[in-house]
Amino acid sequence: MKIENANQIHAALVRQGLSCRSWALLNGYNPRTVQKCIQLFAPDTGCKPKWGKISKQILSDLSKAIDFDLIGGSYD
Repeated sequence: MKIENANQIHAALVRQGLSCRSWALLNGYNPRTVQKCIQLFAPDTGCKPKWGKISKQILSDLSKAIDFDLIGGSYD
């Protein structure tokens, strides 16, 4: 399945029985930080994280969880 926007990322988590908040807490992230990353860096925004390692790590972990590459490249 192709994911293009933030709502589709949330829907992919819901299909796995998780909310954005529950996924964040399960993975040791602040739920607001995860929400902000999803909103800022969803594929339809065309933005890629250029600052900090936490946003890249969140997107990498989220990519693995929903089985869709959100950062364009490897998950490392």
